[in-house]
Amino acid sequence: MDLNVSGLASGFDWKTMVDQLTSIERAPQRRMLTEQAEIRTKNEAFTRLKTELASLKTVSEELKKTDFFDTRKVISSESHISATADSGTSSGDYNFEIYQLATSAKQLGGADVGASVSSGTAMSSTGFSIPVTAGTVTVQGAQYTVNTDDTLADILTAIQSAVRTAAGNTNFSCSYSSGTDKVTFSDSSDNIVIGSATDTSNFLQALRLTANGTTSITSNEKLGGIDVSKTPAEANFSDGAGASSGSFKINGTSIAWSSTDSLADILGNINASEASVYANYDPVNDRFLLTNKTTGDIGITLEDESGDFLSKTQLLTTNNGSLSRGNNLFYKVNDNGPLESQTNTIDQNSSGIQGLAVTATKAQGTAKISSVDTSGETITTESSHGYSTGEAVTIYSPGTVPGGVSTGTTYYVRTLSSGSFSLHTTKADAESGSSAVNLTGSQTGDVYFLSNSPQKSTVSVKSDDETIKSKISGFVSQINKVQSLIGTQTASSTDTDGKITLGVLAGESLVSMTITSDIRTKAIGDVTGLTGTITRLESIGYSTSGYSNQITLSDSTTLDTALRENQGQVKSLFTTSTYGLAATMYTYLDTLLEDEGALATTQTNLTNQIKSIDQQVADHERRVQMNKETLIRSFVNMEQAQSKINNDMSFLMSRFK
Repeated sequence: MDLNVSGLASGFDWKTMVDQLTSIERAPQRRMLTEQAEIRTKNEAFTRLKTELASLKTVSEELKKTDFFDTRKVISSESHISATADSGTSSGDYNFEIYQLATSAKQLGGADVGASVSSGTAMSSTGFSIPVTAGTVTVQGAQYTVNTDDTLADILTAIQSAVRTAAGNTNFSCSYSSGTDKVTFSDSSDNIVIGSATDTSNFLQALRLTANGTTSITSNEKLGGIDVSKTPAEANFSDGAGASSGSFKINGTSIAWSSTDSLADILGNINASEASVYANYDPVNDRFLLTNKTTGDIGITLEDESGDFLSKTQLLTTNNGSLSRGNNLFYKVNDNGPLESQTNTIDQNSSGIQGLAVTATKAQGTAKISSVDTSGETITTESSHGYSTGEAVTIYSPGTVPGGVSTGTTYYVRTLSSGSFSLHTTKADAESGSSAVNLTGSQTGDVYFLSNSPQKSTVSVKSDDETIKSKISGFVSQINKVQSLIGTQTASSTDTDGKITLGVLAGESLVSMTITSDIRTKAIGDVTGLTGTITRLESIGYSTSGYSNQITLSDSTTLDTALRENQGQVKSLFTTSTYGLAATMYTYLDTLLEDEGALATTQTNLTNQIKSIDQQVADHERRVQMNKETLIRSFVNMEQAQSKINNDMSFLMSRFK
């Protein structure tokens, strides 16, 4: 018989009584847990307050920085000019005139670096610059299947035969010239028609053939070239196969290749290296190219260390390579110049304007002299000059100008062609073509003409008053937020029955008296040491009332005027060491919020109280459980005794029947 069942023998529900006694004994625990909940709520309130104070500290830290008040706003009058300005950049308007954009220098490898194709070798290895794929092609309506194991000569013969057989046209012929490395299709009786929508081979593209509506077409480029999927040792270089491995330097950076690296791999390694160039192969001109990743008139240094990669690709100057110089950006600023920049971003190293960076995307008006015809009084330019008759130009030259002209003089152009013109001293002479300037000698070095119609833009740099106002507003708003939170947490309220409810932090003098008072004093008090007219928040339009700790912007005009006319004083109001509003607020909060500060100490004490109550509750519960177990054992013993009595009584009763 399970005698733990309450009242089984005695008929007395002692278990309910034990539970009730245990619940009564736990009453102190309930009081402790209620107290703990109040402490926990208070601790959470301190955490919320710390969060808002930390936000105020962050705003104060930003506002106390002296360079913040030197923040600049930059506006460009034209979209082709963008600009940025560091803090402290001199305010004002900067008029930029852009004549020429900066471009990158290129190292041009020798053209026709690939050898001509071999018409008697299988096309898979004959050296086509565009590798031939197997499939079908259509010529003059006759379709033929191309096999890359066949030779070019065999395929041309087969196509000629197929066309003649299918169309009965004996006037069609196709041939390859080893002298020009080109193929010609001709048909004296009909226009040449090549290709169809169902062709599957690129053979005609590899032959560089394009229909032109005539009876004869010829490859528009040579067929031979470089297949970059091949290794240098396999490549169809014009002067034979390259080395199987080696290394070379570009701009001082060493790049190695192995016997398994293809030309494409090597070009990719160059691009990924610190050589600061882009490398590629131009199949149209059959040449390798290196392009500086940076702009400006700067060179590219090359050296074969071992092997012959740069030599075989003809990038070296000694192997037909040549440098195509990059351009520097030409500009004027506030009529000063011409000045030069290696990049399209003009910085203080070029312009001398500290902190200002201007990026140009358009330019106009520069023409570089190629030659001077002294007998015809004609200037020839390297490319199209873009000038019109009567347009005014001046000369800019890092070199020596042609005889008969000088820098600093305005001349007028009479356009003779897109690449040549004569110079005149008046617009009328230029338009009539009379009295051309007598040119007595050629130029030496680089000489440029600059027109009077470059790309222009005005860059305005001014104090960023809106950002400053926004930051001051954020500072004041965060102060108000902190004070409002403190007010809510420390206030008391009375309901209709007269019951008073205290705020969660009511009675916490650190909050209700010390912190709220300190913040108010530091926010609205005078800043010691200032001698100007701006010595407190009230001086820039902010005010408070005697009824709350809230600060309001009561006069925005005063703030605008202060920033416009006395920004230096506004800066001092917030940033002055030791006494500035933001500086003192930051220092105060930094101390208050530090790990051993007053708030941290208070929260540590509250946390310890919470832990202590947890321990007290646990200790008390152990005693409760011990007492409960004692009661249960006693009642079980009672049940056992009662059960024995019941059994004895049953026995006796059975005997006296």
